[in-house]
Amino acid sequence: MTQIATVTGLPAPGQAEVAVARQTACGHDCEHCGGCAAKAAKVVVRACTEIPVAVGDRVELYSDNRVLGFAALVYLAPVALFLLGYLLPSGLPEMARYLSGALGFGMGIAGAVICDRRVRRGRQMVVYQITRKL
Repeated sequence: MTQIATVTGLPAPGQAEVAVARQTACGHDCEHCGGCAAKAAKVVVRACTEIPVAVGDRVELYSDNRVLGFAALVYLAPVALFLLGYLLPSGLPEMARYLSGALGFGMGIAGAVICDRRVRRGRQMVVYQITRKL
């Protein structure tokens, strides 16, 4: 997954802090659309770089596919576990099926929270790489 970013700092050799505009489904082209209520937030991340960059440079930023895995865990897992919890025990009364679905949804949310805590502690970091200057 590639994005355009702006270098905001150089904390160490071979590393750069970059600001990336958070992506939205509409592409966040607010000047032409006018449908969004707020501007896109900027996210600051650390990226590895093998090319010389300076503060203010616009760069192409590559992130590995774990970002999509995290998104699937956060958005799809709770819904999928709810549906499994509700649809699989078809012989149970309706209220028990609702409770089973709610338990599955809760397990999906718990998995997302655990993953978030691991990412914040640096155990499963997403690797960002600057591929080229623009």
